[in-house]
Amino acid sequence: MPRVLHCFLLKYLGVYAAELLLALAVTSVTWPSIAVAAPVPAISNLLQDSSSPPPTTDLPVWVGPDGKPLPFESDEEVKEYLRTAPVVSMEKIPEGVTHPRKVLLEKDGMRMHAIFRDVSIFKHKWDSPSGPKFNFRDNAIFECAAYGLSKLLGLNNVPPAVGRKIRGKKGTLQVWIENAMTEKTRQTKKLEPPDKRRWLLQHNVMWIFDNLIYNEDRNQGNILIGSDWKMWLIDATRAFRTYRDLRNPEVIKYCERKLWENLKKLDETVIKERLGKFLRSHEISTLLHRRNKLVEHIQKLIDQRGERAVLFTFK
Repeated sequence: MPRVLHCFLLKYLGVYAAELLLALAVTSVTWPSIAVAAPVPAISNLLQDSSSPPPTTDLPVWVGPDGKPLPFESDEEVKEYLRTAPVVSMEKIPEGVTHPRKVLLEKDGMRMHAIFRDVSIFKHKWDSPSGPKFNFRDNAIFECAAYGLSKLLGLNNVPPAVGRKIRGKKGTLQVWIENAMTEKTRQTKKLEPPDKRRWLLQHNVMWIFDNLIYNEDRNQGNILIGSDWKMWLIDATRAFRTYRDLRNPEVIKYCERKLWENLKKLDETVIKERLGKFLRSHEISTLLHRRNKLVEHIQKLIDQRGERAVLFTFK
């Protein structure tokens, strides 16, 4: 690493954030393995002098194809629109192995884009490029499960999704994020986030969520970046694997406070009630095992470094 670049990052980001940012910049994978020998600074120090954008409301402002805000007042209104608005047109999306389609909806004079997925695959054994996988399930319904779980955790980074049958095919319909780019596009264009500290913390939230749902398919194409640099997580059709262990716990260094409290409260009764129609019993049981291991992992970080060095709030 060039000495000048290292000194610049140390000056403006702090030791840990500098190392993490460099690791993210030089790797093409989404799950980096990062070893940091230097002490991790308190999160308040990591965020000092940050030019964070103003706090956002809990409900995103969805916009139509013309870029104008849509008059939804709750997620329930958004989901009802997704369920009932007539389809005006559909077009193939060039990216994605599951062949999703971009859908234009219109109801009561209001237009909105959404993405339709109808993949439904189950294999007792699948010889994937990374090795054999057993009881492999690739299903669009996991989009609804991911959205529902994100709400239970108090997150606001998974677009609303509903089950819907379109043109004879059962699948899911999810809000399309207008004026967004993928992480792949950001890296190709060499664009830098205006607030690197906030960007790194959004990654930590993503890593926690993806460990919880055991997402095997997080990549640069399904991380969306809004015009305000908010990170959106889509394409969970290959998540909710039936493994009890966490996939990459070593990448988790921080945790948002509200997420931490909701993660500890997450239990079997609530999950079955909210996600039971999307997940099978063994998918729920292994999800709970991973929740327990996540809580243990984060609690260990807190015990070692203290709450102030681990927990943060975006606001």
